[in-house]
Amino acid sequence: MGDKSEQIDGDPYLGVAQQAPTAQESTKTKLQRPLSLYDVVAGKAGPNGFLTEEEAQSQNILSLAPEEVLLRKTTIPAEYILDSYDAVGKLPNGVRLPDSEMLKAMHAYASDFYNNATPDEGAYDFRSLDETALIAMGILLEEAVRGALGENGDMVFVEPEGLDQGPGESKMTRYQVQGKVKPKTRLEDASDQESVQDDDEELPAKRRRHR
Repeated sequence: MGDKSEQIDGDPYLGVAQQAPTAQESTKTKLQRPLSLYDVVAGKAGPNGFLTEEEAQSQNILSLAPEEVLLRKTTIPAEYILDSYDAVGKLPNGVRLPDSEMLKAMHAYASDFYNNATPDEGAYDFRSLDETALIAMGILLEEAVRGALGENGDMVFVEPEGLDQGPGESKMTRYQVQGKVKPKTRLEDASDQESVQDDDEELPAKRRRHR
């Protein structure tokens, strides 16, 4: 029992709440453990393992993508990797996963948050939004955006049909979309007309030539 209690008390993962490690200890702990898929998705993996602080700030060194790290594993059969990439196609009709690029952005944001908001610089944050938590947050975020945009909110930046064939339009109505979204009143049209009038007034009056 004594050995077991000493092992638990000395566990660095359980002792985070009692005493935060220094930045040097955090970096050392991070380099000692192997890379996980969560580290790779968070953009912390480089060609030689974890990116150092200098490498992460450098513009010449890019972090590895998850598929690059998986393909470097010689123990994983190639057909298994290709088959797992098509796992979404096996879902039943009407069931789809959130956009993968959005999930990557969410995971990177969570990783950067813990990296900057915690005293240990995220050294013990190994599995932020792990497993189905990231998918669930992605679904909630998509539903929130869909509710905020409304029925025709996604048509704000789409030109209406027949715009090129119709009569000439002013700047205010040129990009107006037929729907529930009302265009914002712009002061550019009025300012343009005033500027034209000012230019006309500033022009010197033409004088008649005397023969």
